[in-house]
Formats: sequence, C-alpha cells, structure tokens
Amino acid sequence: MKIALLNVPPLLVRAGIVALAGVAALAPGSPARIERWYSRGVYPGLQRVMTGASNMTSLAVVDVLLALAILIAIVWIVIRVRARKSAGWGRVLLRLAGDAIVAAAVVYLVFLAGWGLNYRRVPLRETLDFDQARVTREAFVTLTTLAVDELNRSHAPAHASEWPALDTIQGPLTPAFDAAGRDLGLSRPVVTGRPKRSLLSWYFRRAAIDGMTNPFALEILVNPDVLPFERPMVVAHEWAHLAGFAEESEAGFVGWIACVRGGDQARYSAWLSLFMHLAAELPKEDYAAAMTRLDPGPRDDLRAIVDRVRRSVPVVRSAARRLYDGYLKANRVESGVASYDEVVALVAGTHFGEGFVPRLRKLPQR
Repeated sequence: MKIALLNVPPLLVRAGIVALAGVAALAPGSPARIERWYSRGVYPGLQRVMTGASNMTSLAVVDVLLALAILIAIVWIVIRVRARKSAGWGRVLLRLAGDAIVAAAVVYLVFLAGWGLNYRRVPLRETLDFDQARVTREAFVTLTTLAVDELNRSHAPAHASEWPALDTIQGPLTPAFDAAGRDLGLSRPVVTGRPKRSLLSWYFRRAAIDGMTNPFALEILVNPDVLPFERPMVVAHEWAHLAGFAEESEAGFVGWIACVRGGDQARYSAWLSLFMHLAAELPKEDYAAAMTRLDPGPRDDLRAIVDRVRRSVPVVRSAARRLYDGYLKANRVESGVASYDEVVALVAGTHFGEGFVPRLRKLPQR
C-alpha cells in the first residue's frame, strides 16, 4: 500500500511537530541510556564533524545563522502581511503566531539532537569518585588555602612571558584538555574549538558574559574583553561544553582539571577561577582571611576582573542572568545560574590522585 505523504494536511504536520517538541521537553528519559547512546555514542562523532567544519573559518557561524533567521522571518512576515486582503489582520496575526510556535518547536528539536540532550546524561559526580560528605566548610577552607598558595607561587611564572592571544591559545592548551578527557574516560578525543569573536560581542560586554558555546554549529565564542589571565579557563570551560558536559559546574570542573595540568599560565588561570568561585561559597570571615594571605599580584588580577565586570551595564547584566537562569532550569538544571559556583563542591568532593587526576568511581558506559 502506497502512502502519499504529500496528502497529509499541513495543519496536522505542524501540530505533530509541536507535539513532538512538547513530548521531547517533558519526557523523563533515562540518563544511563542517553549517556550510552547519545553522549558517548552519537554525539562525539557529530561533534568532531561539526566543530571540525566550524574551525575552518574564523567567521562565527552563529552570526550567519542569526542573519539568516532574521532574513527568513522578515520575508515570511511580508508574505503573510501581503495576504491580509483575503485573510484579514486577525487571521494574519494568528497565522504568524502559529508559525512562530512551529519554528520554535523545530529549533528546539534541532537543539536537542545536536547538543541539548547532554543536559540529561548521567551526572558527572556519579562517574567520579565523589562523596558529598567531603563537601564541608572545612574542605572549602582547605581548598581556599591551597588556591592562595598556588596563586602566590604561580603568579610570577605566569606573568613572566606574554600571554597568548585568543587566536593562538588553542595550540598550547589542547594537549592538556585531551589529557583531562582521557582521565574522564572519554572514548574519543574532543575536537577543540577555535575561539571566535562574534557580532554578539557588544552584548557579551554589556551583559558580562565571558563565553558561549553555539549548540547549532558546535563552535565557541569568547568575549574579547576577557583578560589574558582569564582566557585559558574561559576557553577550556567552553571546550568542556563541546565535549558534552552541558551543566555549568561540570564544564567548570573539566576546564579546571585541564588547565591545572597545563603550563604556568593555564594553571594560574585555573586557580584564579576557582578562587573566585570559592569566594561565592565561603563565609565572609573565611574569605577575608584568605584575602589577607593573597599577594599583591593575584589581588591586582582579581581587582582587574571585578573592574571589567563593573564596566558592563547592570540592567543588561541582570536581565541576561535571569534569562540564562530560566534557560538552565528549563533544561533540568535545578540550581540555574548558581550551578557555576557548584564547581567548588565537585572539586572538594572528588578524590584526586597525583597531579589532580580525578579518580573514577566506575568506568563510564561507552
């Protein structure tokens, strides 16, 4: 029996797309199955192809996609509006609303298939030799003491030579990231993304956004105002997203263990980033005590980061934070933007071997 697909009513097709997106958004799913078949199955091959292709140009693919989306939207609105004589304004607006819903459903399904399902994988703390009982105030204080010692020790070596430009950081940092991936049991090395500038940089500056992973082309964007000693951790964090670690604390953890085993500059960047996250978790008296032990060099770098953030626009920064918080919660990250600082708990609660090699509780499913 031959089925004429072209005879399916368009309204039924549109309703089916929206329904499929709704089911995909609400279905519970099995983290173990997603881990096995997607995050460690389909996704690594897709990532190698997509990031490899986007690395061939310094042009931010997201800029092209946004331009195309705007152009298509304008053309489609014009087409709908030109039909108002026969349809009437009420019907035109109704059709445009329906078009927007269907388009959003399609974009969401592409997002899930291309990267977003990584939000539903097995949490990293279930793979690591992680114990929540280790996450205590005392552990945070000990970790802060270690961070201060490392910052004081590594400041001079890190600043002894010129920091690599954003365009050249990929080469020296990639080997350390590959080593981190092997320690976490990744079956295939990640294709590290070429750090790119984007037309969105004006927004990044005003919203104090350091970096972003484009889930539709698997490329990374970096705010050009990010300071040299921030770059290694910002780039490694975004590479961790490319590796399929969607949740922010997990990306921060993977980026940290990559940078902490890198050269002097990457290590300094790693400890500087962790110290800032610790500052958000420590009681005020513990943070004040840590700052008194910090040498002038690292203190000046921390002050420079604070000054950079203060140059952003508070209203835009606050709106961007609320928007991203909603996005994360919609993708089942219950703590929202607070998950950035949860990297501290991952570091404190994980058992490490020599050289900050994380111990695994079990071999990840492949």
